[in-house]
Amino acid sequence: MHLLTGFGLGCLCLLSVVILRDFRHSRLGRVFLLIVVTSVAFLLDPLMDPQWRWITSNIQTALPGLFWLLCELTFARRPKLVSLWGAMAAYSFVAPAIARPFVAPDDPLNPGVFFGWSLGRYFEYAIMLRAFWHVISHWQDDLVEARRRARLVVLLVVGSAVGWAVVTLNMGLSGELTPGMVTGVAAFLAAFFLLQGRQGVLEVAEPGTAPSVEPLAQPCVERSADAQVLTRIMDQEYYRTERLTLKMLSEASGIPEYRLRRVINQTLGYRNFNDYINQLRIADASRRLLNAPDMPILNVSLDVGYRTLSSFNRAFREITGVTPTEYRQKAGSSLASV
Repeated sequence: MHLLTGFGLGCLCLLSVVILRDFRHSRLGRVFLLIVVTSVAFLLDPLMDPQWRWITSNIQTALPGLFWLLCELTFARRPKLVSLWGAMAAYSFVAPAIARPFVAPDDPLNPGVFFGWSLGRYFEYAIMLRAFWHVISHWQDDLVEARRRARLVVLLVVGSAVGWAVVTLNMGLSGELTPGMVTGVAAFLAAFFLLQGRQGVLEVAEPGTAPSVEPLAQPCVERSADAQVLTRIMDQEYYRTERLTLKMLSEASGIPEYRLRRVINQTLGYRNFNDYINQLRIADASRRLLNAPDMPILNVSLDVGYRTLSSFNRAFREITGVTPTEYRQKAGSSLASV
């Protein structure tokens, strides 16, 4: 047991060195480092003196919440930390810490067990599923190919280890040998993949900053030709296609997906495919709102490719800072004052 625990701690130390060296200035790097700290607490918990075990026990309960936070910041197009999911993540960590001195988790007659322990465990499972949903549903939107692959592998490795830890702790299934082995292997693989995809793996553009681009990786002539084809098809308002995907655009333009990702990222400067399409749609919608002041906003949203008015309003506000109605009113007021 001690040998495998040492192996796990050694691999966690290696991972922490990689994070501190390459990602210490990244917000996601700091979250990843907190996951390493909670993993250390997970390994040391069985070895702690009973009177001090509450420290490591409280720290390790933050693992699911931190993994959800990592996935939210990495993959969500518009991360929302103040949300129902954020509240569930906080509860899963805070409630057991408060209940620990007063309520034994195995006391079935105490009603505090449900609110102090059981409910937090249900929330752990929920936020873990939410985190994996982020990994599955959003990673393809990333236009930087190397970072997209590396982040997926890193988060699946880390997520599998965290998920295993949550289930085994809650179900009491963990043996004496497996924690050190699973944690060590996951930490080693995470460190390896972080080193393989060092450029931008744990970097996400902050709101309001210029998008980063991948280093040039294809001939400028080919890239220029692809950009011309893309511009031509978008000038024909192909962006108005409902539920437009990168695959659909690739088929319509005749440009392979990997080259299309590069030209949108390298030439146009977008990190995310949906952001690129939304920019085109909202620019078109803005012109329509001004040129056709009597056209219902719902009609405008449908014309530029949105399926619902709510999704159009959200995208419009994210890009312009105002709602479509406010935009039209301000434009009307400006014209009236001339």
